[in-house]
Amino acid sequence: MFGLPLATIITLMPIIGIFFIALIEKKNVLGIKSVSLWTTAFTFCFSLIVSGAFDYESKIITEEVAIFSKSLVEYRVGIDAFSAMFVPIICLICFICILWITKHKTKKLFLISILFFETLAIGAFYAWNLFLLFIFIEASIIPMYVMMSQQKEKSIDAILHFMLYAMISAMLVLIAFILIYLETQTTNIKEIQEIGVKNATVFWLLVIGIGIKMPIFPFYSWLPIAHVKSRTVCSVLLASIVLKFSSLLIVRFIQPLFTGVLQENIHLVIFIIIISIAFATAQLLFQKDIKSIFAHFSIIHLNTAFLIMLYEIKSNGFTFAVIGHSLLMPILFFASHVIENVYNTRLIPQIKSMTNNVPKNVKIITFIAFCCLISAPFTWGFVTEILTFQSIVKVSPFYAFFLGTLMLTAVTYVIHIYNSNFAFWKPSENEIYILDMHKKFALFLLFCAILFGGMFPKVLLL
Repeated sequence: MFGLPLATIITLMPIIGIFFIALIEKKNVLGIKSVSLWTTAFTFCFSLIVSGAFDYESKIITEEVAIFSKSLVEYRVGIDAFSAMFVPIICLICFICILWITKHKTKKLFLISILFFETLAIGAFYAWNLFLLFIFIEASIIPMYVMMSQQKEKSIDAILHFMLYAMISAMLVLIAFILIYLETQTTNIKEIQEIGVKNATVFWLLVIGIGIKMPIFPFYSWLPIAHVKSRTVCSVLLASIVLKFSSLLIVRFIQPLFTGVLQENIHLVIFIIIISIAFATAQLLFQKDIKSIFAHFSIIHLNTAFLIMLYEIKSNGFTFAVIGHSLLMPILFFASHVIENVYNTRLIPQIKSMTNNVPKNVKIITFIAFCCLISAPFTWGFVTEILTFQSIVKVSPFYAFFLGTLMLTAVTYVIHIYNSNFAFWKPSENEIYILDMHKKFALFLLFCAILFGGMFPKVLLL
């Protein structure tokens, strides 16, 4: 594309930023953060160029690179519709996370970890070598571990749950990849898609490995714990990017290799996903931590996105839903951060018993977050829900009815939580907590993206 290896350039740009940050003294917090912001901003702009120039009706454009060309881990990167659309989201989320971090609390290692994580995430979405893809995905655990380990409280449980389930998922996916290589005798993902894989064991290994990353029942118990006991930025990166590696594996392997197997077992897969939604909804009704409520709703939203994929195999509806989820979660977790800063707690019973005088901007942020959460009209989630029911009703009206009942139950409970605790906040005369300008800008970008996707969905639903 343009005669340049843009995929490689975009992947390495955060590494260049890390190099410059390494030259800056730890005390120069403003300089470190400025370099981090400019790095992610330039990476985002370059990724937008790729997205705008990509021909979404063509096949993958592969960039041949000679490094390690004769090894199993050949450096082979390329751009397809899914990576062209999602890599800018990765860059945007990383930019917003750096923007959100308070200056005086910024640590050099933390920002370096975000940039390193960005490189690995971008590399994973551009990778077209079997084991290179695996290395990029699983290596992202390292910067996530570093970021989680830097928090002062409640980090051990989050780290243990995240690391344990990540390693189990990695083991299953690695076994599946080895079996794919033994059957096809190639690590080129494009060639693997053309040759095909007949081993049904590979399918179920990938399904379970992906199910842990999604996550689906009964493997999702680690996710709320990891979210609740992690700092806000870690929760955002985990929900918006790490969980989307499961989407990447589905697009690269499940859809092209196992379409027939998927359709043969479609009722079983739908049953598992709906059970996941049912259990997440049931647990949602007993949550007292506002961040835990958002985490369980994240599970529900992401599972509905996979229902779109089951029927609309060749459409961009699945990509649209996944991107929407990635943009929604930062809004929710940032809102929970704002609420915690106002009340010094996220527990609903304690919030309800406290004064209801809050700054106006906090009331607005909370209202918008809950509107996005319940997929109000003209939001990205609203279009996603329509796509979900259009897909599921074609398989079975009963599934659609049951799913609708679950979603309505969850939405009703969330509306109840809002009306009981936040709807009647009285604006305070003294602005005791006002967001910094850079945090307001971060939320503004997210709100605009959510509204844009809701009002102009055809831009992405090509």
